[in-house]
Amino acid sequence: MNPSGRLPGLPPSPGPSPAELFVADLSEGAEAGVYLALLELLDEGLLITGDEVVLDANSAACRLLGRDYRDVAGRPLANLFPDGQAFLAARARLLIEGERRGRLDFALPDGGLRTLEFNCAPRLRPGIHAIILSAPAASADDRTGGPDLAAPHPAAGGARTFDDAPSMSMYLTSHDPLTGLANRRMLEARFGDCAVRAAGRHGSIAILRLDLDGFAAVNRSLGESAGDETLRRIARRLAATAGPEALVARERSDSFIVLLPEPDLPGSAEQFADRLLRAVAEPFELGGGPQRITASAGLALYPQDGRNLDTLLRNAKGALEQARRLGGNCCSAFHTRLDGPGFDSSQLERGLRHALQADELTLHFQPLVDARSGRTRAGEALLRWRHPEFGLLPYRQFMNAVGDPRLLADVGDWVLATACHHAADWPPAHDGTRLRLTVNVSVEQLMRGDFAARVAAALRTSGLKADRLELDLDEKVLALDSPTLAATLERIAATGVRLSIDDFGRGLSSIPRLRRFPLAALKLDPELVRGVGRSEDSEAIVEAIGALAGTLGLEIYARGVENRGQQAFLCALDCHLQQGPLFGRPLAAREFAAAIAVATGGGDRIRRNL
Repeated sequence: MNPSGRLPGLPPSPGPSPAELFVADLSEGAEAGVYLALLELLDEGLLITGDEVVLDANSAACRLLGRDYRDVAGRPLANLFPDGQAFLAARARLLIEGERRGRLDFALPDGGLRTLEFNCAPRLRPGIHAIILSAPAASADDRTGGPDLAAPHPAAGGARTFDDAPSMSMYLTSHDPLTGLANRRMLEARFGDCAVRAAGRHGSIAILRLDLDGFAAVNRSLGESAGDETLRRIARRLAATAGPEALVARERSDSFIVLLPEPDLPGSAEQFADRLLRAVAEPFELGGGPQRITASAGLALYPQDGRNLDTLLRNAKGALEQARRLGGNCCSAFHTRLDGPGFDSSQLERGLRHALQADELTLHFQPLVDARSGRTRAGEALLRWRHPEFGLLPYRQFMNAVGDPRLLADVGDWVLATACHHAADWPPAHDGTRLRLTVNVSVEQLMRGDFAARVAAALRTSGLKADRLELDLDEKVLALDSPTLAATLERIAATGVRLSIDDFGRGLSSIPRLRRFPLAALKLDPELVRGVGRSEDSEAIVEAIGALAGTLGLEIYARGVENRGQQAFLCALDCHLQQGPLFGRPLAAREFAAAIAVATGGGDRIRRNL
């Protein structure tokens, strides 16, 4: 990619405003460079073309085409094909007929040919096209050599061979090409089969998410080839230790998923996880010396922790994050009793409706801190349920199971009104400034139609000034094409209320839509923040989002900051407003107010030990 982030062939900008720089596609301007920086993380190749010229390409595309970046970007598209006739045929298929998927023969610099699969978006804007390239199993090699009909097979400890290319192609539709483990497609199929059997027998399924600790350091110190070899060795260990009844899948990079059908006894899933972690931690020789890598794992059980794969994976991920907070090299189990046997979603919703009327809901607040000075600048409202049977429950443990949009909106409105009343009573700092309040807003609240009036009522009733309120919108809002929603947000922003996008970075497809809404800030997805210092991919995405925010004139916040290294990395990107365990845990409303009162007399810092 062009180091300047500017598309080849475009003149330097005379210095337009941030708003002028942004375009909602990949065809021009600084944002194209930022967007493509994010797409550097893709395994697939990406070509952006216009007027039969390659405007830009990511590294994967250059690798697939066997060419340097300077030999692809800014060059005629025809240069990538063996002759003029082949180019004209490809041009007709891609740019005129609008063929979406297929295969094409590309010319290699040495005179050979390489067949690649393409997936084409015919028009990003008039004259601009995106072409995604990948190597099919049957033609990942070039035609000047023979096909390599071998794929990794972790359980066997070596390569699996095939009699013909179609057999290998079929194998790779369900297996990870690097490690030979199952891929997501096979995992979903196996889970479906196991869930049917478990439901008939009142059985269970264990889902384990496992991430390697410090894998990014291996890549940095020994190189990517050593990193790939590490993943292959870990895959073989996991497959051998898990046994034939379990399924081991590679999710991405250094992340693995293990499915264990019907654990025999209570606690056997935890023992199974411990065996896997011990196997991973065994030293091995690599790079001329002994190496040792550990892993963290999160465990979720069907049906009590979820009745579909997505829910189980999400809950296992939450447990994995807890294992990381404990220092890694351990397994944490997801604990929820609300989805257990005999407790269905309708029962949960009835209980939550009762909680709204019975004063069982409460708020905690977590500080948002200026990492340069340590001064608290805002408090984020976090919902808790004082459940009469299960105790104090964080909102993710019950709100994710609610399916009634009206109930979700009612609870959200209660949070907004109650949080405003609390924040109105927070004492000012010694210089007279007041802490901002941030409140998470659901899509269901926004789509009610009268949400702007509800916000105005909450401010009026509480006495909280509009410029002290910030509403955190779910990133999914960016994907909604609703004139009513846009008008609602415009009315709210016009009153002085700030709008931000929460957990930004999970859905990169939403980037071109940022200018449609009157936003003030982006809040990084905590999972990306936790990856700082652990994952080069996470760091690259955070850097790219920081550049994007700067170009758009948006503030950038970080949630989930755990250590000083992450704090320093983020500050270097001008991301100074930070939140997480490093700066303070969530406090009950009364404790938070008391902490503010103490802090205003001592430098505006909320003490972390409160």
